Amino acid sequence: MSAVSEQTRCPGHGAELLQQEADRHRKLAIERDKLLQEIRRLPGFEQFLLRKEFSQLRASAHTGPIVILNAAESRCDALIVLADVDHVIHVPLPHFPFERSAGLQKMLEELVGHPRVIPCDDRKGDPATLRGVSWESLLSVLWNNVVKPVLDALAFSVRHTPGDLSRIFWCPTGPFVFLPIHAAGLYGTQHSEPGHKVSDFVISSYAPTLATLAPSSNSTRYLAKIFASSLSVSHPQMLKLIRGIVSNSPSAQTILLESSVGTVEEVLSLMKEADWVHFACHGIQDGADSGLCLADRRRLKLCDITALSCPHGGLAFLSACETATGEKGLSDEAIHIAAGMLFAGYGGVIGTMWSISDELAPRVARDVYAQLFQNGTRPDHQEAAQALHDAIGRLRDDGRASFATWLPFIHVGL
Repeated sequence: MSAVSEQTRCPGHGAELLQQEADRHRKLAIERDKLLQEIRRLPGFEQFLLRKEFSQLRASAHTGPIVILNAAESRCDALIVLADVDHVIHVPLPHFPFERSAGLQKMLEELVGHPRVIPCDDRKGDPATLRGVSWESLLSVLWNNVVKPVLDALAFSVRHTPGDLSRIFWCPTGPFVFLPIHAAGLYGTQHSEPGHKVSDFVISSYAPTLATLAPSSNSTRYLAKIFASSLSVSHPQMLKLIRGIVSNSPSAQTILLESSVGTVEEVLSLMKEADWVHFACHGIQDGADSGLCLADRRRLKLCDITALSCPHGGLAFLSACETATGEKGLSDEAIHIAAGMLFAGYGGVIGTMWSISDELAPRVARDVYAQLFQNGTRPDHQEAAQALHDAIGRLRDDGRASFATWLPFIHVGL
């Protein structure tokens, strides 16, 4: 108010101040342009802060189709990016308006009791008592109105040979971020034949951004990260399980650390040296303060993880609660621990969308590692998506695990 009053009393002086401010902004803009030109002369930074060409974006689909699920108040659509197609394939989703996506998000919250806590009986792996809504109805809506139209556009068919499934990468936005796209399908005895679930057609992974899948100027970054050394921060039972499986891998160095005694500083130091990491501890989703609970009740926070540089990182297995849970107020931002691992340099991440079963989580980890380390070979982190797909398939098909216990496990990245 004082500045306005001053300009009112002295119009000439006010005009002079405005001119000085305009000159300052002009000078800063010129300096910014010079700095950008200087940065773009550096090797690998030629496109710094420039809009990417579609030819660059489509290179991210080198391992499989990328499906961007776009939710707007006016409509919802799927945008498919393929490595060998020079345009985006547009799949309208006319039967899935924004209100329906938001409604399914609320239904999911009811099914799990709370968006970050599953019912006590589900933590033991027992069937949960549902409250007026069902997993079958939620997953069937996603299948009929979102996933099946996408698979039809891609002309995917059911593959009956194990290990012969294509990869697909879901890149959700808005309410889609919180929905289990990877589990969409028709469930029940009448739909037991292959062809009614997304898992019958493809191996699903998620991608927070296309950039996390893009080939890098550093040609080694997205090559197969063959297992050479690992860090496991877990409870004693899981450490014993991992020791037994990894011991058969040739030339593998494994560091085992109990989560109750491992400090944040110690874990961060060891992560810089390990190709693969495994965490089996408590996880908390809390925006920028999200983290993994370690010794002295301290958290290995998301900001600690993203500050790391692990260009040779392979698989990060986060067998903890809420490691891939989005933030409701920032649904278009990748604010969770799994995404943080990708940004730190790990090629792929196994994470969880909400709380997980204390009894079934070790079984999932055991089955994934058993498949990756079979025949005593040194595994490739890009095989983790297939291993998780198979492990969850066995858990789902044996009929003893409830939806809420196998649904939260997802694969993120390559």
